[in-house]
Amino acid sequence: MGKKCEECKPGLPLWMGTFADMATLLMTFFILLLSMASMDKRKIKVALGSLQGSLGVLKEGNKTEMSQEDILSRLSFVQNVRSVQRKVSQSLKEYVKSAQMSQVVTIAQTKKGVSVRILDKMLFQPGSAELLDQAKPLLDKLAAVIEESPFNIMVEGHTDDIPISTAIYPSNWELSTARAVAVVKYFLSKQVSAQKLSAAGYAENHPVTPNISEASRAKNRRVEVNFVSPEFAEANKQLFDDEDTGEE
Repeated sequence: MGKKCEECKPGLPLWMGTFADMATLLMTFFILLLSMASMDKRKIKVALGSLQGSLGVLKEGNKTEMSQEDILSRLSFVQNVRSVQRKVSQSLKEYVKSAQMSQVVTIAQTKKGVSVRILDKMLFQPGSAELLDQAKPLLDKLAAVIEESPFNIMVEGHTDDIPISTAIYPSNWELSTARAVAVVKYFLSKQVSAQKLSAAGYAENHPVTPNISEASRAKNRRVEVNFVSPEFAEANKQLFDDEDTGEE
């Protein structure tokens, strides 16, 4: 009787047992990683294509957990917001034109909503945050529009890149913030709801044009009154709420 072949032993090859053990260990490792991950459901929904914080439509290939009814409702809301934005923008443009302020006031559409950009020379003396009398008719008009609109108002102060150092304003940060606060306080004096208002100063860090000449610097020295869409504000509120509560 001949000698049996070593390669013809019954059962699986020896290497396959080692391979199976390795695959099992890898699967266990990744399951462990998944179990340790912090899964923020709300932020995941936003990342997967939720319409929160946006006034656009879903792009092809994006995922969402929203139902068809939710999406249709959201699109209807977006259309209504855009319609109100157009009316606010048109009303302000007509006022600026009739008041012959086109050289110092521009109306722009941004991701936040409608932005009213007012050059600093319309509002303040150089290096000052005290409102000029000539600015009050414009601010009165804005206050009236704010009260009639559903938008939140974010007032932003901006400067050019030339440093400032005075006893009152050690840097452009203080000056830009003080100017935004001055405008907010004026709106409050006109009975605008405080819950609608916020103020921020950005110094020279958000120019609309490079600071390469006096003309460009003049455009960057401005206050922006932003009519922020409710959806943008709600998206930011939800993200901040998630971070504060640690919701998962």
